[in-house]
Amino acid sequence: MSTAVVIGGGISGLSAAYYLQKHAGEKIGKIILLESSKRVGGWMKSTRHADGAIYESGPRSLRIVGKPGRNALNLIEDLNLENEILPLTSNNAAAKNRYLYVNGVLCALPNNLMGVLRRQDPFSRALLWQFAGELFKTRSDLEDDSIHNFFSRRVSKEFADIAVDSMCRGIFAGDCRNLSMKACFKDIFNLEKTHGSIVLGLLRYPKVPADELKPKLIQKARSEKWASYSFKSGLQQLSDTLLDAISNHKMVDIRLSSPVQKMDLKDNGRMSVITDEDEIQADYVLSSVYSKNLAAMLNSDNNYLKSHLNAISAVSCAVVNLEYEGNLLPVQAFGHLTPSSESGPILGIIYDSCLFPSHDSNEKIPTTRLTVMLGGSWSEQLKTNGSWMSEADITNMATKAVRDHLKISNEPIRSKISLLDDCIPQYQVGHANILSRMEKFIEDKHLPLYLIGSSYRGVSVNDCILNSKLAVEKIV
Repeated sequence: MSTAVVIGGGISGLSAAYYLQKHAGEKIGKIILLESSKRVGGWMKSTRHADGAIYESGPRSLRIVGKPGRNALNLIEDLNLENEILPLTSNNAAAKNRYLYVNGVLCALPNNLMGVLRRQDPFSRALLWQFAGELFKTRSDLEDDSIHNFFSRRVSKEFADIAVDSMCRGIFAGDCRNLSMKACFKDIFNLEKTHGSIVLGLLRYPKVPADELKPKLIQKARSEKWASYSFKSGLQQLSDTLLDAISNHKMVDIRLSSPVQKMDLKDNGRMSVITDEDEIQADYVLSSVYSKNLAAMLNSDNNYLKSHLNAISAVSCAVVNLEYEGNLLPVQAFGHLTPSSESGPILGIIYDSCLFPSHDSNEKIPTTRLTVMLGGSWSEQLKTNGSWMSEADITNMATKAVRDHLKISNEPIRSKISLLDDCIPQYQVGHANILSRMEKFIEDKHLPLYLIGSSYRGVSVNDCILNSKLAVEKIV
C-alpha cells in the first residue's frame, strides 16, 4: 500500500486529502497532511463574535457557474452540508447590483437590457455598441496576451481601463496590464481563437452535458436561481467540515505545526519529505503551498523546476472588516470596485450586510458590515521599507475610503484587520508556458509530485477544489 503526502492544509490540501481517502481503494494505505501553521483552512477564515456577527478575512462566497462551481456543489452534497447553505439568489440586490467608484462617484454597472442599450456613466458609449464592434475585429494570432490588451483590442480601451481593470483588482488584486488572458480567462481567450469573436463564441457556446446537471443540489441551485452562496457559520464552515470528514478516517494523519524543510527524490522513485520531527517516504506528494514555498523545499537537483516555481509571483492584501451602527448603505449591492486610475491602494468595498444579512449581529439595533480590500499589486503603498504600516494606519485608510466612497461619516463600532502575505498568485503573461514546462519536467524526471493550489490553474476556491480532485484522479 502506498503513502500519499499532502503539503498544505488550505482548501486545496483538505480537498486533496478528502478525495484521496474517498477513492483510495487498495492503492493508498496512508495519507499524511502536513500543515506548517497551527490551523487548517488557509485563507478561508470566518470569525464569529459573541453577538453573532461574522467577519470573513478571506473569500466569503462561492459561485455556482462552470465545471468548478458544479464540482464544489457535488462536494458539499457529499459532505451533507446542504442544509447549512445560505444562497444568494439572482433576483437579490446583492446579486444584481454592482458598482464602480470612478472620478469620485459611485456608478452602477448595467444589469438589464436598457442599461446595455443606453450610455451610462462611467462609459462614454453604450456597452452594446462597444461589444457590437467586437464582431468585426480581426482575430489575433498571439499565443498569449495581457487581459488589458485583449479587451482593448476586442472591445475598447475605455472598457479595459475602467471595467476590466476594476474586475481584475477585485478577483486577483492584480494589474490587468500584466495578467495573462490565457491563464486567467482561458475560455474567453479561446473564443477568439476558435470563433474569431467573443460575442459569436458565446452565442455558440456548448450546453452543459445533461449528466453534470443531475445531482440534486445542482438541480436545486438552478431551480432556485442561486447566483452564489455561503454557509450559516461563514465560508470556513466548508473547510471545518472537510477537516472533520478526513479526521474521522483511520488512514489520514493530520500534522499541524509541521513545516516541510526539504524534499529529495530517492533511487526507488519515492520522495523523502523531511520535517523537523520526521522523514516520510512518500509514493505521492501533492503540494498545495505557494509555488515559491515549494521551490524552497526542493534540492539543487531540481534547479530547473525551482526556477520556474520562483517565476510565479503573488501579491499581499490587507482586509479590513468594519461594522457600523444603523442601516447606512446608500445603495443595495454586492459592493463596488475601484479602477487603478483612482490611485491609492483601495481595491474595493464589499457590502457584507447586503450580501448575507443573517451574518449581521443578532442585537436589536441594526448594523452595517463592510469589508474594505486594500493592497494587491499596490501593496507597497501600505508598507514602509518592505514592512506593513501599522494596523491602525491601514484601518484609518479603510474608514476614510468608507467616508469618501459611501458618505458614511460615523465611526465604526467594531473593526478587524487581516494582513495576508502572498495570498493571491499572479498569472502573468506566459504563465501557461511556465506551467507546461514544469509539468513536462516532472513527467520526464518521473517525480511523484503533483502541483495543486492557487499558484497554477485558478485562484478561486472552486478552482482549487476541482484541481485537487483532478490531481487525485491521476493517482487513483
